[in-house]
Amino acid sequence: MKEKAPFDFERFKQEAMEGLYAGKKAGGTDGVFTPLMKHLLESMLDGELDNHLEEDKASGVPNRRNGKGRKTVRSMGGGSFELETGRDREGSFEPKIVPKRQLIITEELEGNVLSMYARGMGTRAIS
Repeated sequence: MKEKAPFDFERFKQEAMEGLYAGKKAGGTDGVFTPLMKHLLESMLDGELDNHLEEDKASGVPNRRNGKGRKTVRSMGGGSFELETGRDREGSFEPKIVPKRQLIITEELEGNVLSMYARGMGTRAIS
């Protein structure tokens, strides 16, 4: 399995501050928080899939990862971005964070993720 490159928080913070000082919007397609939201949601979805596969393994079901799907989601802040979601061989994985066929990120989820990051939580703790 190809490992995803780690998210560079230091670079993100620098670019976000520069963008905000330059008058760039916080939300939206080109907003300064869009890359962070994408990374955090994908990390949470990967954690959900890992947990699902561990439960299947514990119950004796032979299941494993089976690639990733992509969908374009819209946030309540007006932006959209492409989100990669994992799949399993059995097709039994039903994500809770961003359910299948959901294309709009709710304002509540968006606010919760950003507030957890603002409080200093890392991606591992949030997911």
